[in-house]
Amino acid sequence: MKNIFLIFFSILFLGGCEERVVMETHFILKNVNIVDVENGVLLPARNVVIQGEKIAAIYGEDDIFLSDSVRIIDGNGKYLIPGLWDMHTHFNWNYEFSSPMLVANGVTGVREMWGDMDIIKDVRKQILIDALIAPDIYSAGAIVDGYPPFWPNSSGVKDAENAKAEVDHQVSEGVDFIKVYSLLTRDAYMAIAERSKERNIPFAGHIPLSVSIWEAVASGQQSIEHLYGILEGCSGNEKLLTPPFKKRLNIEWTNSLMDSFEPVLLDSLANYLAESETWLSPTLTVLKNIANLDDPDLIKDPRLSFMPEFIRETWNPVNDFRFKNSKTEDFEVNRKKFELQLSLLRAFEEAGVKMIVGTDFPNPYCYPGFSLHDEMQLMVNAGMTNATTLKSATYNPALFMKKQDEFGTVEVGKTASLVLLDGNPLENIGNTKRISSIFLRGRYLDREKLDKLLEMAKVNAAIAKNPF
Repeated sequence: MKNIFLIFFSILFLGGCEERVVMETHFILKNVNIVDVENGVLLPARNVVIQGEKIAAIYGEDDIFLSDSVRIIDGNGKYLIPGLWDMHTHFNWNYEFSSPMLVANGVTGVREMWGDMDIIKDVRKQILIDALIAPDIYSAGAIVDGYPPFWPNSSGVKDAENAKAEVDHQVSEGVDFIKVYSLLTRDAYMAIAERSKERNIPFAGHIPLSVSIWEAVASGQQSIEHLYGILEGCSGNEKLLTPPFKKRLNIEWTNSLMDSFEPVLLDSLANYLAESETWLSPTLTVLKNIANLDDPDLIKDPRLSFMPEFIRETWNPVNDFRFKNSKTEDFEVNRKKFELQLSLLRAFEEAGVKMIVGTDFPNPYCYPGFSLHDEMQLMVNAGMTNATTLKSATYNPALFMKKQDEFGTVEVGKTASLVLLDGNPLENIGNTKRISSIFLRGRYLDREKLDKLLEMAKVNAAIAKNPF
C-alpha cells in the first residue's frame, strides 16, 4: 500500500495578517470544476488535495504554500467527477483482460452479478497489495435459480428449505448480496426474501417468472435487472402474466404483451417503485444489442480488438443457444419491444424511481468500460437528464450499497477514485468519454498511462484462454 503522509496546517501571518495554508501531501488538483453529482450542479475553481487514498481537503481559493513533494495537476477548464460504477457486470472470470478497459474508461467499481468468491477474494487481495490495477468489487455469489437452473454451475434450489440453506451458505462465503434468477419457484423466492431479511443481506437480480413485479417490490428485492417484469406490470391482460418460460420467448406472446400495455398502469407502477426501496438497473446496452444481433454493423465495431476471440465467437448468434434459432421477425419484435422499454425511462425519472447504471458485459457487444458510456448515452436518449444519468453511475451506486460515506461524491474524507474530464458532463453526457486522467484509490493515472492500459487490454485479450 502507498505510504500515508500527514497534512500539516500552519497559519502564517505575513504582511497584512494574510492567512496562508502550508501542507505536505501527494497531489493537488488546482482550479478544477467539481461536478456535484448529488445535486447536479458545478462547484467552480476548486483546489482538491489528494493524500494517500483519500480526498484530504478542498479549497475555494488558490492560496496554498506547497512542499516540494507535492505534485500539482492543472485542472483549469476541466471537470472532476467521482469514479463511475458499472452496476451489472460479469467480471470475476475475465478480470485480467477487462480490468484495464474498465479503469481506462473511468470505471473504478463494479457490481459482480455471478461471483466465485474465491476469485473475488483473490482479486481484492491483489488490489490491496497494489499487485493489480482493477476496480473495486461488490459481489454476489453463484446465481440462485430454480431446479434445474437455466445456467450450468448456478445454484439450483428445489424448494423453500433448499433456498434458505443456500442463502445461509452464501452468507458464510462472504457475499455482498444474493442474486436471484428467473426459474425460482414462488415458494423458494419468498423463502429467499425471508431469509435474506433475517440475515440482513440484500437480494437482487431477475424477477422470477412465478412472481409479479408488484410482489417482488413488496418482498424487498433490492434491484430489478433488465426492466424485467415492467411490461407485465403494465399489461391489462392478466392471462399474459404467468406463462411458462418457453412461451415468453414466443413473438406472439411478446406482441400481445406490448399490445396490452396501459400507460395508466405505468404511472401506478412508477409511483409504487419510487416509494419503495427497490432500484432499477435497466441495462439498455444489452437489451439493444440482443434486439439487433442481426445488424451487420455490430461486427464492424473497432472495439472488438479488445475482446478475446472466444468471446467474439460467442457473440455470433448462431453460437448462442439463446439466439441461434432466431429469425428476422424475432429481431424485429425485439426491436419494437426495446423501443417501448426505452420510452419508460423518462416516466421513471419523473416519478423519482431510483436507478443505477449497468451494462451486463461481456454479453453480446457489451464492452467492459466502453459500454458504460454507451449505457449512459442510451439513458439520455430515452429522455433522462444528463444530471440524473450521471448521478445513477456515481452517487447512486454508493447510496445503493450504503457506502455513501466512502465514495460517490467529491468530498473531503472520501476515497480518491475520481475522473478528470475535458468537458462538462452536465451539458453533454458524452463528455464522460473525454477522460484526461483518473485517480484510482489515490493512484494517479494520466492520459499516457490510460492509453498504455488500453494497449495492455488488447495484449491480454489476444492471449486470453476460454476459462469454461
